[in-house]
Amino acid sequence: MDFQFISPRKNALVYLIKILTGALITWYGLRALGLQEPYWAMISLIIVTEPDVNLAKANFRARLINTLNGCVVACLALVLFGPGFLSLLVALATSVLVAMLLQNYPANWRLGPATVVILMSAAIGGKGLHQELEYALLRVGEVIAGSTVALLQSLAYSYALKRMAPSTN
Repeated sequence: MDFQFISPRKNALVYLIKILTGALITWYGLRALGLQEPYWAMISLIIVTEPDVNLAKANFRARLINTLNGCVVACLALVLFGPGFLSLLVALATSVLVAMLLQNYPANWRLGPATVVILMSAAIGGKGLHQELEYALLRVGEVIAGSTVALLQSLAYSYALKRMAPSTN
């Protein structure tokens, strides 16, 4: 049997190590802060993780912009319309319009509307506006935490590579 189609991609080990160490840092760090299931932080860690610092910064920026878009739109929809499917559709359409109307919006704009769905679905299970907004903001905090861990790992990785590189004196 021929397994030539299986070969590791460039930086496969770097991705593996960064995602596993980042997941450990994110999971246990946020659990120590009282968050029992920081799944969204881990998802954001995976989305932002890159060996290249410039790509990680771009991913972080895009994740932050999309999260803020989704959060602001979802929270406004919750305050104005309450939780529910119709409110979710209004927020979803608004988030897409924001992404489509703003110049230089990140290419992965779909994360904004996806954030709306995540936040609104979490809020639908809430019991009152206060708890619904709390759920929404908790998800945003998770996204920012996971994205920050990924960015910091990329910065540390880049710094370590520079320190280990032979000097050209």
